[in-house]
Amino acid sequence: MALTSAAQIAKTYGKEGEILLRVESDRFSEMLAECEDQEKKLEEPVFIYFDGLPVPFFIETIRHRGGNAWVVTFSTIRDISHAEEVVGRDLFIESAEEDNFKDLDLIVGYTVITEQGKTVGTISKVLEYPSNICLELKETETLIPFHEDLVLSFDQDCKTIAMKIPDGLLK
Repeated sequence: MALTSAAQIAKTYGKEGEILLRVESDRFSEMLAECEDQEKKLEEPVFIYFDGLPVPFFIETIRHRGGNAWVVTFSTIRDISHAEEVVGRDLFIESAEEDNFKDLDLIVGYTVITEQGKTVGTISKVLEYPSNICLELKETETLIPFHEDLVLSFDQDCKTIAMKIPDGLLK
């Protein structure tokens, strides 16, 4: 699923790891307001990029400070030093738009082969994580990232997908 920028992490707030967000998305602001009104956690993760990869965080507490300012705590940030590590970064949420891969379940049952022609296994499930689609192989329950850069060829007649599989995924 695609991610969209929702807020800027402006600064730390207090000494318990709280963070002040400047929310830039009406949709995210509505999500926060609904959770604050019902005194509940935000169920969906938010994402912060580290080294080019989106890392999920879960928001535990939410307080509106006025305007577009919100004070939140993340479940994994408990002190000011950890909170300072995310200050200045953008915060992302899952896009509301439909995923580009609507019919991925059609490849369940296909055989995955390596670029050398070795059979790796049969696709038993397609798992859609935010910004990361994975194929689960029936025989080993191994997860293989499914990205257009890794697909070498796709044969509907033979029901095979040749892929460049990252080192270390297969034993």
